Amino acid sequence: MPVVTVAVAPHAEERDLLARVADAIADALELAAGDVIAMSVPVRETVSSGAAPDAVSEPWVLISIHGSDRGAEKTRRACEAARIAAADWSRRHGVGQEGAWCEWLLPQHP
Repeated sequence: MPVVTVAVAPHAEERDLLARVADAIADALELAAGDVIAMSVPVRETVSSGAAPDAVSEPWVLISIHGSDRGAEKTRRACEAARIAAADWSRRHGVGQEGAWCEWLLPQHP
């Protein structure tokens, strides 16, 4: 069961973003309803190196999928689906973003 964290600025439609990302990943991995869990991590500020302290910087949506090894092709499809879902959500709700970064994190065993 993949567990997904999405780092995003707080928004009234944040639950919709989480649902869309979770559904996109589930579809890409051919998983059933309830097989992907998504949670948000609030991002309060974004700055760019070398910028003036009051400069506005468009944020990145960071998506981390925590799950077992499913092979390179499936993880690539899941990450791409999550990025597309985040970009579509941003456009739909008028939320500016520089881009979306997604990574698949495998369990770390000692």
